Amino acid sequence: RYMLDRMAVLGRGAVAHLSLNDSAADVMDDYFQRVSHPAMTDVTIDWGGMRVSDVYPQRINDLFVGRPVIVTGRYTGELNANAVRVTGRAGTRDVSVDVPIHPSDGNGIDAVWARMKIADLSNRMTWQGDPHGETASMIRHVALNHSLVSAYTAFVAVDTATRTAGTFGTTVPVPVHVPDGVRYETTVTAP
Repeated sequence: RYMLDRMAVLGRGAVAHLSLNDSAADVMDDYFQRVSHPAMTDVTIDWGGMRVSDVYPQRINDLFVGRPVIVTGRYTGELNANAVRVTGRAGTRDVSVDVPIHPSDGNGIDAVWARMKIADLSNRMTWQGDPHGETASMIRHVALNHSLVSAYTAFVAVDTATRTAGTFGTTVPVPVHVPDGVRYETTVTAP
């Protein structure tokens, strides 16, 4: 799944996943219908004079009907534009769409940006490596500043109101959920 998702991003395309109970013919028919008619290709954004940095994804995917393209970025200074202009190609013609900007208090938007930055950094590590740990450090920094879990951060909740009796802790079994069609005994437990 990860490989297919990454191939779709790098190829600026779309991906379809087939689960155990899906009809392969129906999923593939829907997929080919979608990708044979992209709504917009070669998508670019004009930020309307705003100073925008840290835009993710750095390479914008083509737009397909029913599949959103989410682009995040950080702007500095005042919001000095009423809209951003999205341009691309629809079939054989160039098109532009002005998307109005609706300022908000930003609740949650910074976390979306941070998740996309972490994903970009993680993807960069895949092909560049990280022999000195700089990229891992950047991921950790972004995750901690935005209270997100990453490959380098975790959050633990501790209930200080309850204590176990005695001097040793109590082992609590935690159920592990597995996908449909996968047997717990052969994938989770050690042989």
